[in-house]
Amino acid sequence: MDKEPFYDDGYQAYIQSDLDDPERLIRAGDDSPDSPKKRRQGWMNKNMPFMMGALALMLVVGSLLFTGVLGGGPDYIVGLVTSYTMPEPGRKQLENLLAAYADDRNGDGQVVVQLKAFAFVPNTTDLAQREEADLDLETALITGECMVFLHDRAALDEIAGQVDGLFQYNNGELMPKGAGDYENAYTVWEGCKALAGFEPDPDRLNMWDPQIYLELCQNLRLSVRGQDEAVLRDDEMLAYQKASAAFAQRLRDGEKPGA
Repeated sequence: MDKEPFYDDGYQAYIQSDLDDPERLIRAGDDSPDSPKKRRQGWMNKNMPFMMGALALMLVVGSLLFTGVLGGGPDYIVGLVTSYTMPEPGRKQLENLLAAYADDRNGDGQVVVQLKAFAFVPNTTDLAQREEADLDLETALITGECMVFLHDRAALDEIAGQVDGLFQYNNGELMPKGAGDYENAYTVWEGCKALAGFEPDPDRLNMWDPQIYLELCQNLRLSVRGQDEAVLRDDEMLAYQKASAAFAQRLRDGEKPGA
C-alpha cells in the first residue's frame, strides 16, 4: 500500500505560494523597509539556480563564442555601461571613433570595434529590464567578451559589486576585491587624447541634439579589466586582455596603430 504524504493539500498550497513569492528569501528575520533594491535581491535569490545554470552553459560555449568574437567578427567589443540608453546613431559614431585606434586583431583585413550597451538606470522601477542588464553583464564578464569599458559615474555605482576585483588600476595592477577607489582605475574622457577632440556629426544623430550627445560622451570614463584569476586561467582571454589594455593605452595617448 502506498504511503500517504505527510502533508495535506493546504500545506502543499502554502509551500507553493511561498516558492512563488520572489521576496521569500529576504523576508525571514528581515524587517527593513521594502525598496526596489530589496525586491531585486529577492528576485536574484529566487532565480539564482536558473542564473547559475545559464552562466554555466555560457562557460561551456564560451570558447566557441570567443572564437566567433575574435575570428571574423569584431576585433574588440567595448562595454558601454551607462545610466541611460545611448541612441544607436550615437553608438555608431563612437564605434567609428574607437576603431581608428584599434588594430586588426583577428586578421580579417578589417578593423571593427563593437559597443555592447548595458543600461543601469538608478532607482529604476523596471525590474525586468534591470535583471536582464545584470545577467547580460555577468555573462559578458564570464565569457570575457568585454575587456575595455566606457561608463558614467551613476552606472558604475550600480555595477560596482559585479566588477569588484576585476578592473585594473591605471598603473596596470589589479584592483583587490573590496577596493572602492575606482577613480584610480579609470581615465576621464578628456584624459584620453583620442576621445577629447571628438566632434559628433549632427547629420547622423537622428534629431538628437549634438551638444547633449557630446556632453553624454564627455561624462564617460575608460576602464580596463585586469588579469584576474579567470583571465589568467584562459590563454585566449589573457591574450585578448593584453591586446585590449594596449588598445586602451592608445586611446589615452592618442596614438593610432603603426604611427
